[in-house]
Amino acid sequence: MYNAFIAFISVLLLGGIIYWTAWWEGSWVSLRFTKWFFTIFLIAAVITGICTYVGKIQF
Repeated sequence: MYNAFIAFISVLLLGGIIYWTAWWEGSWVSLRFTKWFFTIFLIAAVITGICTYVGKIQF
């Protein structure tokens, strides 16, 4: 359970860092992009957490 939580948070942090970098580099980051970006990263984080919890991904 602890590893699944770490995997979930790691993917969210990775998404946040990528978003911050994109925002810092230019003004092309819009609200529409933000919604899509964080929705995709939230789904990826949930899938990663579930796969780690059930044992498909081993750390």
